[in-house]
Amino acid sequence: MPGSRLVRALIVVAAISAVGLLVFGVRNLIEQRRTVKEMRALQDRVYAARVSVDSCRNELAYQERLFRRFDDMVDSLHGTVRDFEKLDVRGVPEDRYDEYMEHFDGYNDSVVTWRAKADSLRATEAACRAFIEQHNELTDSLRGRLREEGIEPAVPPADSTAG
Repeated sequence: MPGSRLVRALIVVAAISAVGLLVFGVRNLIEQRRTVKEMRALQDRVYAARVSVDSCRNELAYQERLFRRFDDMVDSLHGTVRDFEKLDVRGVPEDRYDEYMEHFDGYNDSVVTWRAKADSLRATEAACRAFIEQHNELTDSLRGRLREEGIEPAVPPADSTAG
């Protein structure tokens, strides 16, 4: 019965090998799924960051347009004030002084508002830069993970959002 023992030993070895291969395969499958899930989550974060960048850029462009219009109005008021001051070398004529002061006060008030609008515009610009930096960092992370997995990423270079 030595042949029977050999067959049994081979069956046991084959069963142990099959179980080992099954365990290894399941572990590999679990690891692949975890990696895919992790990469999809990172892709979702890149996408959300891109949406934030685009929204911020749109808001910045809108604020810039409003600021330029306001800036033109302030320049116009300043021009009107200068025109009053050029009427006479001795100063604004007395009969036009009330009108001059109305424009002068309006100009001074608008300068205060102009500064506040300029500060707001700079703050929005800084926020956009922060969103761009965050997007670029996430994009770099995604590209790195893809390379770790042996996949050449089809992701644009990180500096493509700067600008």
